[in-house]
Amino acid sequence: MDGVSGSGGITSALFMGAGAMQAHSWGMAVHAHNVANVSTDGFAPQRALFATGPGGQGVTLDSVVREPRLGGALAGYGADGTAADFREAANLPPGVTLPSGTELAREMPGMIVTQRTYEANAQTVRTADEMLGTLLNLKA
Repeated sequence: MDGVSGSGGITSALFMGAGAMQAHSWGMAVHAHNVANVSTDGFAPQRALFATGPGGQGVTLDSVVREPRLGGALAGYGADGTAADFREAANLPPGVTLPSGTELAREMPGMIVTQRTYEANAQTVRTADEMLGTLLNLKA
């Protein structure tokens, strides 16, 4: 290995850091979407699921899933995932509104962790960029 490309090289650090930044920006968007809908009746929050990146290195966004509502016998939504289907399945009267399923006590720490992870990967990209710049200056 020449230290610039391949496994463990500067460019792989750049790509892994940038890929992780992209994955965590999507994760932050999911948290923000949940927080924005904290007052939306019947809203079911979503979760970003991450996976190990290609070749066992880095991180990627695996999927975004909707969390089930309430739990127990009344868990879940109807066929198209709407609160109206849930209300119908649970035989709730039309005037009853379901609260949002967003828990700010869970979303805010999740946003902080996602932000810090993004910042750490941004620092990885900056460091790899500086190393590459130094290497190019030495060759010039």
